[in-house]
Amino acid sequence: MPEQGKLRLAVLGCGMICQEHMQGFAELKNKVEIVAAVDQKEECRTEAHERWGIPENALFADWNTMLETIHPDAVDLCLPNYEHFPAAMAAISAGCHVFCEKPLGMNVNECERMIAAAEEKQRKLAVGFQQEYCPSTEILVNARNAGFFGELRFVHGSLIRRRGIPNWGTYYRRELGGGPVLDILVHLLDVITHVCGRPEPERLSASYFYGEGKQPCAVFCPTPDWNSRDYNVEDLAAVQIAFRNGLVLQLESSYVNQIREDCVYDFKLSGSKGGAWWRNGKAPELYTDAFGAMMNLTPAYLPSLGRPDMFRKKLDNWIQACLEETPLLLPGEIGLYIQRMLDAIARSAQENREIPL
Repeated sequence: MPEQGKLRLAVLGCGMICQEHMQGFAELKNKVEIVAAVDQKEECRTEAHERWGIPENALFADWNTMLETIHPDAVDLCLPNYEHFPAAMAAISAGCHVFCEKPLGMNVNECERMIAAAEEKQRKLAVGFQQEYCPSTEILVNARNAGFFGELRFVHGSLIRRRGIPNWGTYYRRELGGGPVLDILVHLLDVITHVCGRPEPERLSASYFYGEGKQPCAVFCPTPDWNSRDYNVEDLAAVQIAFRNGLVLQLESSYVNQIREDCVYDFKLSGSKGGAWWRNGKAPELYTDAFGAMMNLTPAYLPSLGRPDMFRKKLDNWIQACLEETPLLLPGEIGLYIQRMLDAIARSAQENREIPL
């Protein structure tokens, strides 16, 4: 029987990202109870039973049957990108709150319909970004709020891999929501715009580059056995966005790129009074002029910068909102804000022109 005061939660999708969610839920067991799990693959359902103790009679191959049988309070979507919309709409229709991993949908239309459905049913819809909960990010937000940067002028961000094509999931097919833009650039765009106060975009241009991913791997690398035969996504994307407040943002994101490092995930911010360098998993650096000198500032101490902490915090924020009507840090509207730019990136690359926003 469910325990009083806990959120009765069903997990949809029991693959890789689900394991990080389940670890977070295990640490929040005083607030949430996992009452069901859904996955099309029998081996994933078996793992959910054996690893996380979900009863066999609470395991389902499709979400509609689960919703009709279990009637959960909420669902956590750890599904491939192309399944976010139909799963979320079914869950909201059944009266469930929804936590959806990024991106919120495949396009703006899907995001708008998900938000409208959640509003009509008065359900909580959250999108699963996590860098907002990183202490390094919080420091830069605090610096911006204190006026440390002055007028924001320019940001350059990178989330690039040397040979990092996933050899699992659906990341190699555009129509299934794959490619570095929807998979990883989305995180970079989220954290940068969060630090900068979610400015309003004005115009955007983008270019996609193709080639290497369509060929079998011919070098030593961590994941050499990607599906090159069916690969139809970009290897590298280059993006420039101009915002109405004067900020210019340049982004680069890749699965395949000729760079020194295996992966680079960072951004550098320049303002009229100060600047900063944010790096994933590392303490930030801040730059300014003070006391007659050019100063570089670093925090003397930061709490954990790890993914488990950020995942637990993002899930906890949503759970608290569902249980106690507290504010969501990342409601569906943030997913829509990001998706408008993602759609424009794809359109600009396809049409080879600047897109007004």
